[in-house]
Amino acid sequence: MTSAAVEALVRQLYGLGAIRRRLEAEALAGLGSQGFNALTVIHLQGPVRVSRVAEQLGIDLSVASRQVAALAAAGFVERGADSRDRRAQLLRITADGDLALRAAHERMVAAFADALGDWPDEELTALADGLGRLRTSFAPALREAA
Repeated sequence: MTSAAVEALVRQLYGLGAIRRRLEAEALAGLGSQGFNALTVIHLQGPVRVSRVAEQLGIDLSVASRQVAALAAAGFVERGADSRDRRAQLLRITADGDLALRAAHERMVAAFADALGDWPDEELTALADGLGRLRTSFAPALREAA
């Protein structure tokens, strides 16, 4: 691995911000990336505590609490008592939250399909594999930061 190759990767990653902003505006609609990510954690792992959402997203508990509060206000999640600890609350996705999550995912897939329609499947697979490796390589550092 050369430092020039790493520099080129970093420059490309900087440019992904514009793609993220487009997805937030178009595909994720009112959810935004933070709401989409938090709702996804609740959908996949629920019922969960807010602390689990924060842990999974690698964010501060106060940030996760604000995101969850916005999702609850929108009717996308509901809070219920934890049967093992009545002081704690568990988050569950609502039917409206499930619909919003599915619709946002479908819009995201459509946005990528439109933008990458001329890419061969092999290149898309290689990109997905490379991004997966990138996430795996950063996983220990992200856990430490959380």
